[in-house]
Order: sequence, then C-alpha cells, then structure tokens
Amino acid sequence: MIIPMAYREIVQQLKKKYKTNDPFDLCEALNIPVFREPLGKLRGYYHYYKRNKMIHINMNLSEEMQRIVCAHELGHALCHPKQNTCFLRENTLFSSDRFEKEANQFAAELLLPDDLLEKYPSYTIEQIAATEHTTVELIQLKFNFSIF
Repeated sequence: MIIPMAYREIVQQLKKKYKTNDPFDLCEALNIPVFREPLGKLRGYYHYYKRNKMIHINMNLSEEMQRIVCAHELGHALCHPKQNTCFLRENTLFSSDRFEKEANQFAAELLLPDDLLEKYPSYTIEQIAATEHTTVELIQLKFNFSIF
C-alpha cells in the first residue's frame, strides 16, 4: 500500500458514505466551499479561517486539472485541517513539502481506482494518464512507481 492506512481509510469511508469519488461533490457534502477564481500561476490553495475550511481553485485550469487540484486541496482540508499551507509556504520557514506530498497521495487515492493498471495492460503510464485525463505523477504516486 502506498499511502498511509489512515488516508486510504478516509478515502474509502468517503466513497462509501457519499457514493462518489468526485472531489467537488465531496466538498459540497462536507460543506467545504470551493471558489473558482483567477489565481495567476497558482493552481489552487486551501485555507482555514475561524473554523471554516475553504478551497480556492484557479478557474483558468482545464476541468480535468481543476478536479485534480480540488482533490489535492480536499486532502489538505481533511488531513491537515488547521494548516494554512499557502501561509506556511509563503510566510514561514516551515517546509510544507510533507503536507504537499500527503495531499497528492490523498488525491491519487481518491481519483484513481485500484484496478487502473489492469484496465490498460499494454499502455504506458503516459497513455493511461492521457486516456484517464489525469497526470503521470498521480499514477506514479498511486502505484508507487519511481519518479525519474
């Protein structure tokens, strides 16, 4: 298993309870507002303010990338609920690399089915990513491939 059991369990519980792996539907069900707005070069961010969780996504991204970013930021909201990772990255010396990796792992677990590679036995990772409208990096994280 590639992500810590706690994250895998969180994702499995979410999928079972809400019968979806769509991060936008999950945010709605969990009362986490998602704001689509122009963010320049920033893909998105999660922030926590006065006990409220909020996700911001760059509206200029493709729908597929917005879905991936939403899943990543949902990972922050559920796994690091009181950490403003945008603030940590920009305003402190604290490294948020661990939080970013964990959020990516959460997104990979949420968005990609366990049998994905079996569906495409003769495809390369790049071909699978293109067919499934995802990224090579998420596939590599989900299935623990070395990233070169």
